[in-house]
Amino acid sequence: MSYKSDFNDEVLKDKLETLLDEDNEIKKWNEGLLIKSLILLPIIIFIVGLFIVNRPENLKDILFVLFYPLALILIGLILLFVMRSKLK
Repeated sequence: MSYKSDFNDEVLKDKLETLLDEDNEIKKWNEGLLIKSLILLPIIIFIVGLFIVNRPENLKDILFVLFYPLALILIGLILLFVMRSKLK
């Protein structure tokens, strides 16, 4: 017994509509990928740039360690709001 799907019997136009449907679970993983990378990029730069390359030794360096990621996140948020305003 061979199992035949109803998908093979559909017209090409209907197949394309099914594949390109907005409720398709396959393409949901990459929605907002740029925004997700803007969130992760400051964290990666922070870990690599400050804890592996430069270790803080005095108070000035410790304060820099605290304010550097906050500045990167702020830049990412500004870029996010600029991109969202251009989409509307």
